[in-house]
Amino acid sequence: MLRTPPLLRATLILGAALASLDAQAQTPAPAPGDPADAPPSAATPAAAAAPAPQTDAPTIDTKLSAAMGRSGGLTAAEVGQRASSTSREARAKDAEVAAAETELDRAVVAFFPRLTLVGRYTRLSDIDAPSFGGGFNLTGTMAPAGQPFVPSPTQPLIPFRFAFPIILDQYTLQASLAVPISDYLLRLSQSYTAASRSREAAKLQALAARATAGSDAKLAYYTWARAKLQVVLAEQALAQAGSHLKDVKVAFSVARASKADVMRAESQVAAAELLVERATNAATIMEDQLRTRMHDEAEGAYQLGEDLLAPLPPIAKQKPTELYAEAVRQRPEIRALEQTAYSLRQQSRSVSAGNWPRLDAAGNYTYANPNQRFQPASDKWNATWDVSLQLSWSPNDIGTAAPVAAGLNAKAEAIEAQRAALSDGLRLEVLAAYQAAREADVAVQTTQRGLAAAEEAYRVRRELFNAARATATEVMDAETALLQSRLEHVNAHVDARVARVKLAHALGRDVAAPRRGR
Repeated sequence: MLRTPPLLRATLILGAALASLDAQAQTPAPAPGDPADAPPSAATPAAAAAPAPQTDAPTIDTKLSAAMGRSGGLTAAEVGQRASSTSREARAKDAEVAAAETELDRAVVAFFPRLTLVGRYTRLSDIDAPSFGGGFNLTGTMAPAGQPFVPSPTQPLIPFRFAFPIILDQYTLQASLAVPISDYLLRLSQSYTAASRSREAAKLQALAARATAGSDAKLAYYTWARAKLQVVLAEQALAQAGSHLKDVKVAFSVARASKADVMRAESQVAAAELLVERATNAATIMEDQLRTRMHDEAEGAYQLGEDLLAPLPPIAKQKPTELYAEAVRQRPEIRALEQTAYSLRQQSRSVSAGNWPRLDAAGNYTYANPNQRFQPASDKWNATWDVSLQLSWSPNDIGTAAPVAAGLNAKAEAIEAQRAALSDGLRLEVLAAYQAAREADVAVQTTQRGLAAAEEAYRVRRELFNAARATATEVMDAETALLQSRLEHVNAHVDARVARVKLAHALGRDVAAPRRGR
């Protein structure tokens, strides 16, 4: 829960403690004739110099209103949007989404039959032409086929030497198509599902990173806004302390206050000045942190565009079980772990397919010169094709697939255990955020009543002091109580908004993630 900065709170507590000690140790003011504390104008009648009541102008409500709701100022919603859109962590998660997209594309391509195109040129070394034997010749005639042949001088027998031709330049164009039939049943669908769930998990992690960045930025905004309002309250406390110092000096001049009262009032002013400085420094630091979260390179001071004291709609009453169920449905972190575990299970099933034989279908189309299926070889282009089914299985694959599958299942169990642990923590987070939100609403109402009482007590103490019926220490106590009441009232309003931010984040209402699918 965001609280008052430690230095500022320490100053308030210390101031209250000192005022209390002063009240306990206070001694009666000396008589007007006592030379030790005689004022410079001791002869002035007391009634003639009684200070008149003073009012704060402008009022603290006017100052607070002027500091908030500025036109063009920042709001928590704007800060959250700018921080989530520029988050460095979210950009890293986006890169992981892109990587998961490529894995999914690869899984889709694996469904297509594998087409392989080959073009080859081969130059063979020269060898002696093979033949049927040395000097063995065949005889033939040039007469047309199918006609009886009778050797004659005009149509003699012609000897031919029979030998295999040697073709040194060979050209091949081949297209092969392989279809992994068994993979369609045992591998590819599981691989695609695993890649799809991995991509979904990466998207959910990116959404979670943006939601966290936006929620943290809103909390930083309210921390800065709290500091800005504390500066206004500290300046008001300084103005009140200065006004009281003037009253004490007037009372001292007519012998109605001691020198110690004047010194205590001056100490109160000094403490208020330190309080203003510390509050201003805290606001400056918070503004720089806010600028860093939004990655804003522009210069210039920010203005509060949100009215922090405006009433908020009450938190609806809900059962803890209903809130927890909503958080489990909506929180992207929970859903990302679910998707990751399911992806690992599918990967394990895909790897386990190595235990079974593979069935592949293949087809080849060859266009070659010379084509080896044509004998004897000739220097010309010929086309052939072939189709085959192949069933293969290696027992060694069992030894490698089983450990990998077991490892993936173990990782899935670890992710599921992380999800269970996160769910347990989420239950506590949701309940704490819900109770804090309801408590903050009550605090707004109670601090409003406390502030009204403190303002009236301070007014009465000022009037009693001016009427010589109250001491300076009592007025300073009332000032300290009033400042604390104002701080508590402002803090209650800021805490109510902080609690709503935390509750929305705990329930996953600050992110619109895609629905799950199996």
